[in-house]
Amino acid sequence: MYNPHTDYDVIIVGAGPAGGMCTYELSKRGLNVLIIEKEKLPRYKVCAGGLTKKAVDILPKDLHTLAEDYTYNIHLTLNHSRGFSKGVSFPIITMVMRDRFDYFLIQKSIDNGACLLDRTKVISIEESSDHVLIKTDKGDFRSKIVVGADGVRSFVACSLGLRKKPRLGVAIEGEVFPNSGRDADLSKYHGSIHIDFNIIPKGYGWIFPKKDHLSVGVFTTLPKIKEIKRYFSTYMEKKGLYRNFICCSLLGYQIPIGGMSEPLNTKRGLIIGDAAGLADPITGEGIYFGLRSGQIAAWVIAESLKWNHSGLDRYTKLINNEIIKDLKYAKYISMFFYNLTPIIYNLGIKKNLINEDLIKALVSGHPYRDIFMKIPKKIVNYLFFLK
Repeated sequence: MYNPHTDYDVIIVGAGPAGGMCTYELSKRGLNVLIIEKEKLPRYKVCAGGLTKKAVDILPKDLHTLAEDYTYNIHLTLNHSRGFSKGVSFPIITMVMRDRFDYFLIQKSIDNGACLLDRTKVISIEESSDHVLIKTDKGDFRSKIVVGADGVRSFVACSLGLRKKPRLGVAIEGEVFPNSGRDADLSKYHGSIHIDFNIIPKGYGWIFPKKDHLSVGVFTTLPKIKEIKRYFSTYMEKKGLYRNFICCSLLGYQIPIGGMSEPLNTKRGLIIGDAAGLADPITGEGIYFGLRSGQIAAWVIAESLKWNHSGLDRYTKLINNEIIKDLKYAKYISMFFYNLTPIIYNLGIKKNLINEDLIKALVSGHPYRDIFMKIPKKIVNYLFFLK
């Protein structure tokens, strides 16, 4: 898995979806790639574990071997009442466990010739005119380009002077299993996702089904919130999960809220995925944007190395044009969901704003800009008055 030489075309720090996809795409092109991960792989990763259709569409076709469940129905409520359900003809979300999913991409990259160095901590990154020096607790390594895929508090981004003031949301998630000896029925959750707005300030709760359990959590776009565990417990109680289920793990994490234009590269380094702040302002979903930014980064890097020039500025331009611009509209639409009152919620239902087009924007790549333009002016004025 690991070749003990020290010089590479590209070194990628972080083996999540963004890092895995970037490594996979670069290794397919025959480049000499090393991926460094601080944890031992495979490893558990706190995450709802939902792959949207647009994410599935750009992944290897044998992804189906990892699927825990496919969901075709979405159930929305406003503070546990005023329910709304919608079924669609395509899987809204393909459910996976992150330990298996992340390792899936890494294994494919290794098959293509990439090297993995896990259980390794990066100590420093020094960028020079013709190379990057990465110092770790396992030795020093050099590359022509370094990629930061090391999450929301990216050491690479900090070392390169990028993403100095990230906008963050907060989530907490538990893996919830049937309690033995109780009448716990998982079947009623299979094939569906549950989203409950306003059960936490500026956020929502979710229930995602897996093969043998549920992933349950709450998310807020606020950077800080007191007693988030209390909101989680209240959500579990209101959904009736405490009666027949047991929460076997409960972990919190930060989510980078996307939609801000800023430099994402230096001369010999760039950042992708959560490190680049690419999460959906509505849902907090970041896997697709991690995968897609990894793809874009790989293409830009390959072109730059092919022609032996420093062309990484193109990466920031492409991310801004394809992802950031649309996430700005998602940010506006998020005001609809996170400033919901019963009046606005009912008006949104009446005007058919929560329809298949919106679901397609969330999961299939349909532009958020088109959805935003369909929001009635009365609601837009209301939202911006609140802001």
